[in-house]
Amino acid sequence: MELEPVEINLRIYLQIIRRRFLWILAVTVLIVVVAVAYSSVQKKQYSATAQLLVQPASGSVPISGTQQTVSSTDVLTELSLVTSTPVKTQVTKKLGYSPNVSAAEVGQTNLIGVTATASTPAEAATVANTYAKTFVAQQATSAIDAIDAAEQQLQGQINALNAQLQPLESQQNPSAGTTSTISALASQEAVLKEQLAELQVTGSETPGGIEVATEASPPTSPSSPKPLRDGALALGIGILLGLVAAFAVEYFDNKVYTKDEAERLSGGVPVLAMIPQIKSWKKATRPMLITELDPFSTVTEAYRSLRTSLQFAGHDGQMNTILVTSASGREGKTSTVANLGVVLSQANQSVVVVGCDLRRPRIASFLGRNETPGFTSVLLGQEELQNAIQPVRNAPGLSLLGSGPIPPNPIELVASDKAAEIFRTLADKFDIVLIDSPPLLPVADALVLSNYADAVLMVVMVGQTAKAQVERATELLAQADARPTGIVLNRVIRRSGGGAEYGYDYSYKYRYTPQPPLEVNHNGGGSPETATRRRSTSPDRTPRGIRQT
Repeated sequence: MELEPVEINLRIYLQIIRRRFLWILAVTVLIVVVAVAYSSVQKKQYSATAQLLVQPASGSVPISGTQQTVSSTDVLTELSLVTSTPVKTQVTKKLGYSPNVSAAEVGQTNLIGVTATASTPAEAATVANTYAKTFVAQQATSAIDAIDAAEQQLQGQINALNAQLQPLESQQNPSAGTTSTISALASQEAVLKEQLAELQVTGSETPGGIEVATEASPPTSPSSPKPLRDGALALGIGILLGLVAAFAVEYFDNKVYTKDEAERLSGGVPVLAMIPQIKSWKKATRPMLITELDPFSTVTEAYRSLRTSLQFAGHDGQMNTILVTSASGREGKTSTVANLGVVLSQANQSVVVVGCDLRRPRIASFLGRNETPGFTSVLLGQEELQNAIQPVRNAPGLSLLGSGPIPPNPIELVASDKAAEIFRTLADKFDIVLIDSPPLLPVADALVLSNYADAVLMVVMVGQTAKAQVERATELLAQADARPTGIVLNRVIRRSGGGAEYGYDYSYKYRYTPQPPLEVNHNGGGSPETATRRRSTSPDRTPRGIRQT
């Protein structure tokens, strides 16, 4: 139980990565392409390295009398001196230009690597060797100068002793004290002369405490650019930046993507169906009735799943009139109404679709009929209800009551007593009444129409409906005492993430064959006599509404 929060967080992160995979891929590819392209256009550079060995200064042996060792401090001191200004100045005078040189300690050794970078292999080796030899020569010169200074100091001390000895040695009968002083001064002079002799020998050797251990040789391959190496580094950086971009986009994106989000935002309203995206539907302005065009598609099967969910939700038979709405426009409520009407009629139920979107009616175009005469025609007394109801071709059992002429005052019409009477009459005539309404947030028509419905379906489009819109739409329905019966998650894609992510790529081994519909006489648009005869010849007609099949 303690691991559950960690597992949930990990699952959420994986969902975000899958949902925003294109962002990660785009950022990664962009950075890799830029890095490789930039690396490819750079001029080739070659690096050569000469190695210097740091050892005790030879001039220090006779002075101290003991063999000295090289410490890490000595190596670091020499490392600092390698790139000092005097050395650079001398190398620049020799080469005629300021070279690109760096120095570094070689592991935990007494070696210092002097690396030069140039446009050709030979030039790189020449610069590295020149720099190393110049530094060794400078250190040798410094050591010789130090030895010369020590020799002069010793010689001065010897001369001072001689100056003291000469007066004493010139005495004919020196006293015992004078003799002792002469002996002591002579001993000091002898020691100083011995040290001077050793310094002179050391000066003839190679002083300085540093020498060239390995000369640089021309490299066989360029040190830069390296497109493969740069591309690999850019790949790692690109993935990291892509993840940052993905989570940033996810943080600022307020759209609904998953089943869990839809249910949480709606206060626990269950998602009854998840309708996959119709890939062949390129233009949303052109209606498509997928349940008629492709009865065996996965999308059609999703609508059948919605029908089954409604059957279980209305197991008590009290779901005769169903209102289908959405929070905002262009979320697929009208296509949901049309396709749901088709699959319900295939289950041997008489269904009428009522176009109550009196702002932007489109239901008739989905069902291949006309909007007029329709709902407003009956409301205004311009047409009888039985004459306004139109049978839908190729869908026996399905009828349409279009919206009719668009009125200037839709809200007043749908809230009238006449509208309530029409819905009561339709509920008596048909097993199922599907109401296509305007969206909830822009206008109040759907809230009024919810008073006539036994159930309310709210369509939420993945990647388009905002989270705040779902919350507000649910609040408005609650204020009208019409809590949604369920949510239809529309345009679900494979990377929607969470509970909305399913693979709709299975194939049917058994073809779906709907039961033959009952014969319905649609002359006159479905008269009361026709509806009465249909109900009397169909078994299990009580209670009415959505029935389990």
